[in-house]
Amino acid sequence: MNSTNTNDEIIGLEKKYWKAMTDHDLDTALSLTDFPCIVASSHGARSVDREAFTQMFNAHKEDVKSITIGQRPQVRMLNDQTAVVAYDVRFKVEMNGESRDMNAIDTSTWIKRDGRWLCAMHTEIEATKPNEKAN
Repeated sequence: MNSTNTNDEIIGLEKKYWKAMTDHDLDTALSLTDFPCIVASSHGARSVDREAFTQMFNAHKEDVKSITIGQRPQVRMLNDQTAVVAYDVRFKVEMNGESRDMNAIDTSTWIKRDGRWLCAMHTEIEATKPNEKAN
């Protein structure tokens, strides 16, 4: 296992996932997710199947306009089939015509199934201080 290449691949997948969110690309988001996926945020923790994910995706009230992942995401390979990643992130979101900036810390667990990396768990907590590391 070449950890540098795999680390870059995992970070690239996180960026691809976020691009799917900003582009409202449900098909890409679904193709990157291992169901049921565990999701944890300020709204609570839950296991989400494909149908619930689709409903959440389509009902999401905040529109993510831009996203910037910090310069030093942390990736740890637990084995050849499992990776965890944590990073600082800065968002610009719009809701009901109002724009706001958010800073958060996100984590994901990626597993390899049939040669493809899929996100099996994602967490997000809003940062308590402005995130100066995300550029």
